[in-house]
Amino acid sequence: MISQKIKLDVTDEFSNLKESLQTHLSGDFNVSETKRFLQTHVPKEIVYKSEVLLDTLLNYLMEDARKKIESGDVKLQNAFFDAGFRTRIHEWATQLENKLSLEPEVVKYASDPRLTQGLIASVITVGTGIVIIVVGTGIIVASAPTITIAGTIVAGIVIVTALLSAFLFKLAFDKASPKARGLIKKDIDQYLEEAQKQVLAWLSNVEKRFYDDFHKFCSDNGFEMEGK
Repeated sequence: MISQKIKLDVTDEFSNLKESLQTHLSGDFNVSETKRFLQTHVPKEIVYKSEVLLDTLLNYLMEDARKKIESGDVKLQNAFFDAGFRTRIHEWATQLENKLSLEPEVVKYASDPRLTQGLIASVITVGTGIVIIVVGTGIIVASAPTITIAGTIVAGIVIVTALLSAFLFKLAFDKASPKARGLIKKDIDQYLEEAQKQVLAWLSNVEKRFYDDFHKFCSDNGFEMEGK
């Protein structure tokens, strides 16, 4: 059955695509660069493979149709050839309202745990610095020289706090990279799964359109298929 054959072909194509993506998702890959690359690369690969699958489906459909009318006369055979089923259905399948439109058009990623962890670490550090400033300045007697000293101390604490905050942000950011890599792989798998369903639904519509046209052709030419 053609539906089952093309379903197996779709499964194979997506399995091959998933395997080919492992070169980008193996080891300690750069999270940011990989996310940017795969966000548009994966959908482009799916669209390309869908075009290959469309040609494969049309091969199946044309072969099946020829077998169905092989008992007909030469006039019917010639009429089928002149009808240009393959070209017409291909054009129909690539028209704007009928073409494959992946939703979403690009890979959507979950929130980046590196950013979350980095912000948490930096906020805690800034909060600690503020507490130190409050405690430190609260015990200083308000005199001109003391205020100058206090200002210097506060400025120093602010600088140290800022540097420490930046350092801890980077430390927490990098530490969360393994988790971020795992989430990217999960996001890619989910996108591929949803895209595979969309491609199958699109090809199913193409198959239906082909047979609707083919049955009309047979009816218009007074040909009744065996077993109908």
